[in-house]
Amino acid sequence: MRVFTKYIFIAVVVLLMTAPALADVRLTGTVGPRIIDDNAYVPRDATATLNGTTIKGNLRVLRGAKVFANGAHITGNVEGYRSRLVDLRQRTSVGGNVQGKYTRSVLVRGGTFVGGNVQIEEGFAPIDVDALLVNLSTVHGDVQPKENAGRVRVLASQVGGNVQFEENYSGPYAIRNNRIDGDLQFFKNRGRGVITGNHVKGNLQSKENSPRPIIRNNIVEGDVEIE
Repeated sequence: MRVFTKYIFIAVVVLLMTAPALADVRLTGTVGPRIIDDNAYVPRDATATLNGTTIKGNLRVLRGAKVFANGAHITGNVEGYRSRLVDLRQRTSVGGNVQGKYTRSVLVRGGTFVGGNVQIEEGFAPIDVDALLVNLSTVHGDVQPKENAGRVRVLASQVGGNVQFEENYSGPYAIRNNRIDGDLQFFKNRGRGVITGNHVKGNLQSKENSPRPIIRNNIVEGDVEIE
């Protein structure tokens, strides 16, 4: 009886994590420059395009859903759970974190600003599709792709924390022409990788990758450890 009760508790917790609250605002289709004074979500298998929209809370992108944010302003987090696409572009700003879990693609590009971290875990894109792209953008926290299949790239961006690629499955990977205030760490990845033209204030570390990435023309103020 205790075991059965335990499983019910776990199921309820998972449901609460993945389902939107009743007060959350449902977004589909094209949404213009309106102000939403609450959390919002894109429902399962739907698509929402946010053109200059302001969300004074979190934005959740549910299973199979897509969101395109063009110059949107989100004060909280952007969370994709089993979603198909989270595409933040045209100087979108996010006050919190951008997080993908079992999500096909998370794109942070075109002058987008993220006040927290950019994280994607267990994404599942093909090798010619970005599981994660951070391009020409600013991230105040860390960029952390972990255990993903598909292309993973961080390009020409400013990262206030660390860039950490860990245990990704297929690649290819590119970390090019970034300014990184923390460490650049590339650990236990499978697939081709290139790390070039970065200015790293912390350490640059590459270990247990197969094959070894191409690492050249980086400025590193800390230690360099390459195995």
